[in-house]
Amino acid sequence: MAHPTQLGKYAIEGVIGSGAMGMVYRATDPVIQRPVALKTIHRSLVDGDDSVASIAARFRNEAQAAGRLSHPGIVAIYEYGEDQDTAFIAMEYVEGQDLSKVLAATPVLPEPALLQVMDQLLAALDYAHQRGVWHRDIKPANLIITKAGQLKITDFGIARIRDASLTQVTSTIGTHGYMAPEQYTGQEIDHRVDIFASGVLLYRLLTGQAPYAGSQEVIMYKVLHEAPPPPSTVTKIKRDLMVDSVVAKAMAKDAKDRYPTAGAFREALKLHAAKTRPQGIEPTGDETVIVGMPLPSHPATGGTAGFDADVLIHLERSLASYVGPLAKLLVKQAAASHTDIQSLVDAVAQHVPSQEERAKFMAKLAKTGSTATPIPTSGGATAGSGASGAAHTGAGTGGSATRTGAGAQPVSEALVAHATRVLTTHMGPIAKVIVKKALAQSHNVDLFFDQLVTQSADGVNREQLLKELKQPYL
Repeated sequence: MAHPTQLGKYAIEGVIGSGAMGMVYRATDPVIQRPVALKTIHRSLVDGDDSVASIAARFRNEAQAAGRLSHPGIVAIYEYGEDQDTAFIAMEYVEGQDLSKVLAATPVLPEPALLQVMDQLLAALDYAHQRGVWHRDIKPANLIITKAGQLKITDFGIARIRDASLTQVTSTIGTHGYMAPEQYTGQEIDHRVDIFASGVLLYRLLTGQAPYAGSQEVIMYKVLHEAPPPPSTVTKIKRDLMVDSVVAKAMAKDAKDRYPTAGAFREALKLHAAKTRPQGIEPTGDETVIVGMPLPSHPATGGTAGFDADVLIHLERSLASYVGPLAKLLVKQAAASHTDIQSLVDAVAQHVPSQEERAKFMAKLAKTGSTATPIPTSGGATAGSGASGAAHTGAGTGGSATRTGAGAQPVSEALVAHATRVLTTHMGPIAKVIVKKALAQSHNVDLFFDQLVTQSADGVNREQLLKELKQPYL
């Protein structure tokens, strides 16, 4: 398939994805040099006959619905345009994964992560509803999680705009399992269909499974006539967060029995979480809500609480293999509320779903030297403590063999830089933290070397490390 090189004023740079209606391209706005995503549809569908009128309505509707909204939790729409045979929507280019992919990798999110997802979703929906727009197809695939942990709602293709003059799309369009009863029966709908779908999502996040399963016909029957079992009776994961009543109200079959607004749903979840999980994390802003433990207002990167940025990045990457892009947010929160490497790693490890995977995570960090202090292992020993005293021979304060002519000299900046380079080859980015701590505990070169070798990670050849550290002074 031949792809265009230009649509309107936008230069096409690559393909992001494809669908039944058209392609999605990555492009650049030449005027302000801003990356954009171009969602396209063949113009014949826009100007076609009645058989494709609903597709055209959905495309134009998306531009009109999301285009009137400006919120950090909603993918922004910049422009609707047409270029020869192609109609397109220029929208915010977002780097991240949709929630369905995150859940495929991590079926059951830790409580802080799922609360972040729900809080950001409900904040964005509340904003949209107040402006007369309801989405009507809230589901994991339409929620993007950015690398920074920000949730963004996308695909307003079947959104309903209150008092809109454009052709309305039938109310039965949606995704089975997330559609509210009134969407199946063809009754008049309003913003509360999004509240129902959000309740379904919360159920899925809490339990790792959908509340309604089966064929489309079976799902429809269950949605109309059956109540799913409470989340607390389904999940095998021990939860501090018990919100059965919140889920039940959000998923009430009669719209009038649900929360009246997304904001009310959001507040109920916050209050209930505060009662049942008092040791959680306080909100850091309008976009987040994990209740309990207060967070400092300063950012958690660039050395928060003395942590080197490279160390935090290393932890994020290690955790990301278990929880996806939410790892950055979880490490940031942990770094803001802990003051030493050991407690930071312990806190981060709690977000790894199972005990077995958590043990592997901790072992991997210990092996790669990702902590400056020993990490407890399942056997009660500690990574980094396995070396006997003989392994430190010549490195301790009593090891006169380590003394050199420069041993009593103060530690110079050049030696600090040299030590950092040497340790980095053995231990990775954590080396900066170890050098910093060793320097704070030493007043001469000998003590500096002692601290560096003593604090080195398990698996490091300490004799070789000492030799390389001393090289400029031998």
